[in-house]
Amino acid sequence: MAEEWFDQNPDAFQEYVLKKADLALINRWLVNHGFHTLQEYISGRLGYNSNEGSTPSSPIISDGGFFDSKHHRSNSKKHLRQDFARSKMRNMFRTYEPSSSPELGVDARRSSLKEMRQFRSLPPNSVNMLSMLIQSRIRLPRYPSKDIDSKKELRYTNEKEFFLEIVKDISNDLDLRSLSTKIVANMCVLVDADKASVFLVEGRNTPKPSLVSKIFDVHAGSDMLPSLTGDGSMRMAWGKGIIGQVAETGEIVNLDGNACKDPRYNEEIIGYQAEDLLCMPIKNADDEIIGVAQVLNKTGSEDGFDKEDEKALLEVVHDVFEEQTSFENVILRIMQRAQTLLKCERCSVLLRDESHETKFNKVFDLAYPTKNGHNNMNPDNCTDLQIGNKIAELVLITEETINIADAQKDARFDPETDKLLGFHTKTILCKPIRNRELKTIGVAQIVNRIDGQPFDEHDENLFEAFTIFCGLGIHNSLLYEEVSVAAAKQAVALETLSYHASVPNDDVLNIKCKQVPEATTWKLNRFDFNDFSLQGDEMILAAIRMFKDLGLIRKFRIDYEVLCRWLLTVRKNYRNVSYHNWRHAFNVCQIMFTSMMNCETRKHISDKEVLALTVACLCHDLDHRGTNNAFQQKSSSPLAQLYGTKATLEHHHFNHAIIILNSEGHNIFSNFSSDDYSEVINLLKHAILATDLSLHIQIREKFFSMVDAGVRSLDDRECKEIYRSIIMTTCDIAAITKPWEIQRKAADLVVAEFFDQGDKEKNELNLQPMACMDREKQDEIAKLQMSWIDGICLPLYKNLSKMDPNFKPMLEGVLANRDRWEILDAERLTKLAVLETGV
Repeated sequence: MAEEWFDQNPDAFQEYVLKKADLALINRWLVNHGFHTLQEYISGRLGYNSNEGSTPSSPIISDGGFFDSKHHRSNSKKHLRQDFARSKMRNMFRTYEPSSSPELGVDARRSSLKEMRQFRSLPPNSVNMLSMLIQSRIRLPRYPSKDIDSKKELRYTNEKEFFLEIVKDISNDLDLRSLSTKIVANMCVLVDADKASVFLVEGRNTPKPSLVSKIFDVHAGSDMLPSLTGDGSMRMAWGKGIIGQVAETGEIVNLDGNACKDPRYNEEIIGYQAEDLLCMPIKNADDEIIGVAQVLNKTGSEDGFDKEDEKALLEVVHDVFEEQTSFENVILRIMQRAQTLLKCERCSVLLRDESHETKFNKVFDLAYPTKNGHNNMNPDNCTDLQIGNKIAELVLITEETINIADAQKDARFDPETDKLLGFHTKTILCKPIRNRELKTIGVAQIVNRIDGQPFDEHDENLFEAFTIFCGLGIHNSLLYEEVSVAAAKQAVALETLSYHASVPNDDVLNIKCKQVPEATTWKLNRFDFNDFSLQGDEMILAAIRMFKDLGLIRKFRIDYEVLCRWLLTVRKNYRNVSYHNWRHAFNVCQIMFTSMMNCETRKHISDKEVLALTVACLCHDLDHRGTNNAFQQKSSSPLAQLYGTKATLEHHHFNHAIIILNSEGHNIFSNFSSDDYSEVINLLKHAILATDLSLHIQIREKFFSMVDAGVRSLDDRECKEIYRSIIMTTCDIAAITKPWEIQRKAADLVVAEFFDQGDKEKNELNLQPMACMDREKQDEIAKLQMSWIDGICLPLYKNLSKMDPNFKPMLEGVLANRDRWEILDAERLTKLAVLETGV
């Protein structure tokens, strides 16, 4: 009963837990969900290890697995799999509430602040964006990293274990800066260097790019971390010195002996006189230089850095800085590493088809190196592997590892596979690839050890690490799609900004100095206002009058010059399209103003809502391109890629409004408190999105029900949201209510814009447009207008007038215009009948 009650009252349950839960209970929850205890997390973030204060249920990290005080070490393979699978998403900048321990609360908050500074100090490029996404979305297996001396020994005594340690380092930490520190330390071990540095390009597409390093001169045994505040950054000029020249030209510099004698050598930057120097560019998948890696002073040899060192250095930096951003390259690189270290003849990765439980939709296959010492993808055999690999299908179904010592004698192996591939299979090791939710997303398979022996437990352990890394790579590729969305957003912003120019200060001062006529002069407070009566700056002055008469300038202390600049910029940011232009926005605002002044609208909403709705009317079609949401979807426009297919344009209009508000000298909300500012922005967004007609159709029945129920007071939050949405649509389509001459002129403009879109759909997309957008059906305009009135306009204005009789002039206008359209349609039908009968 208690559990059922808590399920029905989650807020009460959370409150109870917050009051009663102690530290031990919190630690138990964290461990059960794949996290460290609070003590371990804080110790790790602050740079020391401590097991003091561990509860009996608190895991203690050990080499290869978890220990606790009650249990033996868990099987390493199972631990790797489960720890990765139980990982949970966490916030990018997670903060912690103070615990019962004051000291713990201080440490946790300090850790959180360090984490925030860490991300803020990174340059805003795609690599760092990906790094943030990775760290924010995935918890990785916890491996204790071996010390540098152990790695040096492993490099010469057990190459497999040495590279496994590097894989562990990389898969345990994907924050770009701390990961880079590990990478340069491993670089020193790989090439026997005394020191190493990595510089990343900042502002690559700007006139003056530079190189920045927060991990400069890391010794092989160094435990230093990059500066979290940015104060420890080392910046190098583009094209200057050895590092700058490598970045500019992309050429490798390898100096053997007296490197410090080279004229490009800068001792102030290097810090001492180096004998040997190897400096190489770091390139991404698009062959763009994104950084420079440098190692100094070859240890244990007097010959300096050789070609093998160049190759090792190139591979290690590419593993981190290039392959994270390319799905295929991630898989290829991991397969190459697995095949080389496990010394097998074939390596394959088969990814599950989401629409079928036992089929694969993508296969990667590597044969043993045959050309110039490199393995290459073998796409020719992929189809056969995809169809005939029963071992892989079995692993996909059972989600268990299969290790076959003699494939030809094993009943699970299908000899037909060898016939299709022209290959003789002896031994097979096949493992599932899982994502962070323990779901099997594919399998990885290696075939035939080069020495002819079966795959042993050591091979299984090493291959397990690679399958985890493979699952991570696949997950990262999905995260990279989010970076692509950010790139699309940037493209839209740049395209928008390139089209719209800023407003000159002279124009602002000119408007500021002009006298603003009274509202009655232009009949601003009437429903029959002539939408085409004002020209040029008159509409700007009329908008200022509406702000004044609504009391918004005084109430919210809006700076008058800022208001003038904002209005001029909003006008500038409307495109020269037939209907959805600045005049339409102004006319929508005029109707909103009239409803505020003459109806009960203002009685139902607050002053902040009045301000938000007024601003929303002026901004609700910002940067409209003369095409609707359906066209954005059909043409796969950048807007559709950025915002999706739901309220595409409305999201863009809102975001463009925010861009203007955030521009210097344009923020008419600048005197708001942070809470008030957040509230009015949310109101603004809700109002602009409400102009999406599909949303209106979804909520209008609720409004009609409110009217039928006789609702007159809108104290309920949902009712107020519905009413604001209804009022926005009321004003947006108000042209249908205007006197006939005005309404007909507005309808002609709408039709002209629709026909332009229809022409684009025919000529550019090879699609048949809707009847209302088909220029060949322009004689049906009257019929279509009647359908528009009957389906959308009349139900809205009838119910609105029923709720507030002051809106009746709008209803009467709709009815009068419908009669005129009906006459025109009757004339069309008469002409059609004459043509058909010949009478």
